[in-house]
Amino acid sequence: MTEAISASIDITDDTFILTSSSLVAEVVRDRDRWRIWWPDRVLTVYSDRGDRGLRWTVAGDFVGSTEIWIEESAPGVIVHYYLRVDATREGSSLLKGSITGSPRSNRYLQKVRHREVTTWKRIVWQIKDELEGLRGIT
Repeated sequence: MTEAISASIDITDDTFILTSSSLVAEVVRDRDRWRIWWPDRVLTVYSDRGDRGLRWTVAGDFVGSTEIWIEESAPGVIVHYYLRVDATREGSSLLKGSITGSPRSNRYLQKVRHREVTTWKRIVWQIKDELEGLRGIT
């Protein structure tokens, strides 16, 4: 029996936005925003779910996958975010680096997870402010 291989960085987040799924999807599909949100990553769409979001493969500073799933939840939507990646080997944008489980590696992973969660929250709150602002919500 083979063991499931899990990503060393596995983040999930859910954020409610009082707007339509089509407006969130429009923002999420904007490739120019991807470069601003994740400048060190190469994202390749492998599943376009229309107004329900996108799934990407990730290369660059990480290798793995990420997804934004947009779920209707009247009167708005829940934006689900998933990031399942491993840091890449130094000098590579595709090869997974090795994590030893040492205290140093654990501190590194904790720091990266915190940075990724903080980055995502900044992104999703920016989307929330922008789209709810269109409705005149403060």
